Amino acid sequence: MKILKTLVFFTLALLLFSVPALAQDSKEKKEKITAFKGKVFRSDTKQPVPKVKILLMDEKKSDKQDNSVQAESDQEGNFVFDDVKPGKYTISIRAIFEREEDVPCQLLMGKIDEPNSQLLVITEDGKKVEQIFIKGFSVKAGKEITKEFDLVCKSLFGK
Repeated sequence: MKILKTLVFFTLALLLFSVPALAQDSKEKKEKITAFKGKVFRSDTKQPVPKVKILLMDEKKSDKQDNSVQAESDQEGNFVFDDVKPGKYTISIRAIFEREEDVPCQLLMGKIDEPNSQLLVITEDGKKVEQIFIKGFSVKAGKEITKEFDLVCKSLFGK
């Protein structure tokens, strides 16, 4: 378990340090961008989840291009990305809970009701962290996306 926790920590650290500044030159401003908004909630309590970090990680990231962007949910669980470039992304959703009983997923590993999702629950600085990754999320040019993410998990081995 300690190895898994260390692996998750270093993976997240690497990902967070690779997010670029959102500065754009005039050429980039002419490209079509997409708005992506949504909500993070719990279906078990019907409550929104505030202060969740959502990161769209560009799956085609290179030295010349990185379209990764980050947002945080507000008190009502709402989040907004105003300008996402078209492409394939891995979505990272990171929610921190003060107490173990507050964590929507009571498993160490699972998935949410999204294709290609993986979920881990770890302890970090005395708090519980629910970390979700969703691979292969497609963003198309000029198409507004609205998406809700339920943090309640399911077993990896069935329903």
